[in-house]
Amino acid sequence: MIQERNQLNMAVVGIDFGNDNCYISVARQGGIETIANDYSMRDTPSFVGFGERQRILGVGAKSQFLTNLKRTVFDFKHLLGRSFNDPVAQEIITSVPYNVSEGPGGTILIETSYMGTDRQFTPEEVTAMLMTKLKETAEEALKTKVKDVVIGCPCYFTDRERRSLLDAAAVAG
Repeated sequence: MIQERNQLNMAVVGIDFGNDNCYISVARQGGIETIANDYSMRDTPSFVGFGERQRILGVGAKSQFLTNLKRTVFDFKHLLGRSFNDPVAQEIITSVPYNVSEGPGGTILIETSYMGTDRQFTPEEVTAMLMTKLKETAEEALKTKVKDVVIGCPCYFTDRERRSLLDAAAVAG
């Protein structure tokens, strides 16, 4: 009887991973519901900010963007699974205010100052940071642990980009 009741209350969580914003939805018996974040907004900006003492994600990172320009990362979705010399990556790199460098094997590294030290993060690591925030938002709304998530990505993503997104999701748990 308890097992049947748990199956009835089961929810499927989905994340629409966008370049500008992310959306979290849950499919339950009553239909599909978009989950609001801690700012009561249904969309969470795809921004990750780094401070002297903390990492700022989503709405908070976007709101402090102008005062923390060099340490706020955005437009990183299309850097997933790409090499530093990729023409798409080069176009994005020239248009963002934060520093991006070439790592070992031609990988992309996002450079920033975090917790008083200079750090380098891959686009997958930055994506994992944002995914962790989205997962926490879903867990708070559902009042249960989220283990499995359906992640929507653009249909034009290559296999390498999709695998990088999956790697980021695995890091986020």
